[in-house]
Amino acid sequence: MARVFCTKKLKDYIGNVAETLPEDHPNIKSSDWNAHLFFFERKKCIVFVNIFTYYSIFITDIVKKDLKNIDAIFERRLKEQLLHDGVANNNQMFTFFMGEPEINFFKTNNNKKVIGRINDFVNSFKIYVLYKDGSLDKTDLVHENGLLNSTLTGKYTDKIKRWTTPLDNIKEIINTSS
Repeated sequence: MARVFCTKKLKDYIGNVAETLPEDHPNIKSSDWNAHLFFFERKKCIVFVNIFTYYSIFITDIVKKDLKNIDAIFERRLKEQLLHDGVANNNQMFTFFMGEPEINFFKTNNNKKVIGRINDFVNSFKIYVLYKDGSLDKTDLVHENGLLNSTLTGKYTDKIKRWTTPLDNIKEIINTSS
């Protein structure tokens, strides 16, 4: 099962979020994500960032009624993005990052590294959209999201900073697990 740690803004929007963190929350799993709600062109958008790899998934134009299907929306976008980025062509990789197709939302874990990465991704996403496409409606979301996953970020687990991309991080995990 995927654990999603929500920023306060997203927690307030979703409403049904666990107020207590799981006991093992410091032990990061590959299916742990941080998520944030942001506004762009008067539309609500959510970005999910995998804590372990910094792999990001953007979902745009979210409305309140979508929240009851957020599991399915996230699952569809994750599969779509993994396929586009050439990371996975089967459900094994999807299961690695998602676990069971159920999402458990928790309040923020205050992970400063990932929250900083989220802020960078949101700003870069806005710049890509505005300067390349002019508006969110004209944007190829999967393509732009793929570009962000090719941005140099480093690795969450590095003690000494080494520049890698989220895609490199995922491919390294695939190679070490096979």
